Amino acid sequence: MWKLFSKRKDVSDRPKIELLSSNCVECPSCSSMTSIIDAQPLTLSKCGTCGESIFIPYNIKGFWLYKPLGGGGMGSVYKAFHEKNADLDFAVKILPRDKKSEQRLIDALIREASVGRAFGRHPHLAYVMDYGKYEDEYFSAMEFCEGKRLDMLIEEPAPIPQKYVLLWGLQILSAEQRIFDCGFLFKDLKPQNIIIDADGNAKLIDYGLCEEVGKDPRLGGDSVEGSPLYMPPERIVGMKENMPGEIYSLGMVMFHALARKTYYTATGAYDLAHKHIAGIRIASVSSRMPAHINPSISELLDKMIARNPSERIQNYKDAAAQIKRIYNKL
Repeated sequence: MWKLFSKRKDVSDRPKIELLSSNCVECPSCSSMTSIIDAQPLTLSKCGTCGESIFIPYNIKGFWLYKPLGGGGMGSVYKAFHEKNADLDFAVKILPRDKKSEQRLIDALIREASVGRAFGRHPHLAYVMDYGKYEDEYFSAMEFCEGKRLDMLIEEPAPIPQKYVLLWGLQILSAEQRIFDCGFLFKDLKPQNIIIDADGNAKLIDYGLCEEVGKDPRLGGDSVEGSPLYMPPERIVGMKENMPGEIYSLGMVMFHALARKTYYTATGAYDLAHKHIAGIRIASVSSRMPAHINPSISELLDKMIARNPSERIQNYKDAAAQIKRIYNKL
């Protein structure tokens, strides 16, 4: 029987606020105290007693960054808590240490946070708590979404039940509708940007590619942003996008979750993009789906991933209504 992971809040690696207030951290191995006054923040330091590696926390506007979560050339993300409420976890993004004064990265960080903040609180969107500049540091603080990324769940041995995939589709459409009502398209739907919590609910993260509805794609230069595995054909040829493009991407994500493989495969981004716009399409999704998948789901996905935008489901509400009809019959 397929099941989600257990609901468990891990606080074992969180430094004690009373020690941080005294500029100390406790060694996880021998419990001896290490001063953080002269230590380089966000690096590993050796415990003077036992030699164990200790991560040196960093305080930004009351947020204590205490555990690396990931990152790349555009910034690094750390798990954090706020000194006024140590029970809540946040994901705080800061710029790379060697590029923290680079204006292009500063603008991208602040824009992503301000756009996400505009969406407000929604059960299926990660909430942006705070952002801006504090002393010499630009940052954004988002609620930490406890759970697993959808791409990780797809890779697990047991297949995901189709009813869960339909539920997540409904929840993502609800999130997309909020984003649209605020004047934006998400434009980066992929399993890596969907967190599934222990209760089985989906939440979108990462607003870096969100773009105003109706924006002329020529204003963004010659580059095409997004994952080639899920992006709609109209983005590849430089057309304006709207809800049908997001519905296409959601259809590709749902196909991946159900079939446990992506709709297209290619070794290079150019070849993959070309398949979206010119590759030979099989007669229907059903021939590529596992036998146990309900045929009505395959029929729905065919309408979501039609190559011509005018042949797809045209808006989120209609897409949700069709998913819900199938969901209620399963």
